[in-house]
Amino acid sequence: MENTIIQAVKNYFHVQPEKIEALGGGFYGRAFLVTLPCDPSTIIAKLYLFPNFAAREAEQIQLLSKHSLLKMPEIYDVQEQNTSGLAYDIVFMEYLKGVNAGDFDVTKISENTREIICDEIVDNLISIHNTVNPEGFGSLNALQYYQSWQDYYYPIACKIVEKANELYHKKQISSNVLSIFEESIKYFDQIFYLPITKARLIHGDYNTWNILLAEDKTHAVAVIDPFDCCWADNEYDLYQLDNANGKGYGLLKKYSQKCPLSPNFKQKRCFYELYTEVNHYYNSHVEVNQEAVEQLAIKLKEFLIY
Repeated sequence: MENTIIQAVKNYFHVQPEKIEALGGGFYGRAFLVTLPCDPSTIIAKLYLFPNFAAREAEQIQLLSKHSLLKMPEIYDVQEQNTSGLAYDIVFMEYLKGVNAGDFDVTKISENTREIICDEIVDNLISIHNTVNPEGFGSLNALQYYQSWQDYYYPIACKIVEKANELYHKKQISSNVLSIFEESIKYFDQIFYLPITKARLIHGDYNTWNILLAEDKTHAVAVIDPFDCCWADNEYDLYQLDNANGKGYGLLKKYSQKCPLSPNFKQKRCFYELYTEVNHYYNSHVEVNQEAVEQLAIKLKEFLIY
């Protein structure tokens, strides 16, 4: 991957990078801190294991930044395999200084500071969710939008059930998990029984791992790494608020105080979490964490008795 970064830096900045430091990665790509002998002296390079992801993330960040109260990184350049000859798609973006909000014990900061940070993180998400697409639900710049979230999301959920079936035959998930998928899709109308008609902008991966705090950990300063940002049910974003150390900040509770949740939120949350996680495992070809998926399936099953 370093060779790809070196060539891409030469293509855009016309210099040789001084240092390349791996920062980590997720299902679909890897992030690197790159030091340059020119301005900007430090950038983030994200390489993707699958095509079209670089351009998609750049588009999502540029849209979200217009509605985010917290800073988001400036996009410098996108280079894709099919036009650049590189081994991977790559995006260069601004390096934002800060402390990852999800990487420490929140009990180590004062209750008042936690409350300030919690408000900032939640207010930022609400600002994003307050952006509504009058044309309806769908991906960014979709050729067709849907007036009902259920009409848009149901075919997606059905495809995920098919993916779960494939994972079962590859011995990646248990027969119990598969049966819960097959049963839950039959209960789709009961789970999503309330109309969802406002197509709201979502981040798609809004958890504390993707929030940066000031160096002194007194307030939130930036948000990064959207995924599947689209026009959706705003509550699709919310199960992530409890991930990492989000419960320690009280993010979901704070959101619900500022924006009352739908009466069927708990069952929707369980549905979204199981379906989204299994979809990521399938699409990224990453080995499934079977224990974690089993627990998510059990939680959803509790809502399949009406």
